[in-house]
Amino acid sequence: MVNGFYEAMRAKGFSYNTTAALKKFRCPECGFEFSMMYARAIACQGCSEANNNCPKLRCSKCDSEFFMTDTPQVNNDYQQRNLSEHIGRIVTKYNSDMGYAHKR
Repeated sequence: MVNGFYEAMRAKGFSYNTTAALKKFRCPECGFEFSMMYARAIACQGCSEANNNCPKLRCSKCDSEFFMTDTPQVNNDYQQRNLSEHIGRIVTKYNSDMGYAHKR
């Protein structure tokens, strides 16, 4: 399921990785829907693995973790690694800009 924000960003020329990070993922445990960006900002906040290209998503509702490749949005290990590295760079830059030490 693709939401309107994703479509608007894609139409403006944002990269695949940026728009893919905004697609909705569904938690296999509780069914909560969230974007990868939301997961990194809320559920993964303070986790050192968020800076290290973690291939997992964490549900902020039930706190379960699952691999991106377990979802229909990410089809293979290459795509998973590509998205993980992209989000890792965003989190690292944000923490650096804000002066945060990214440790739990």
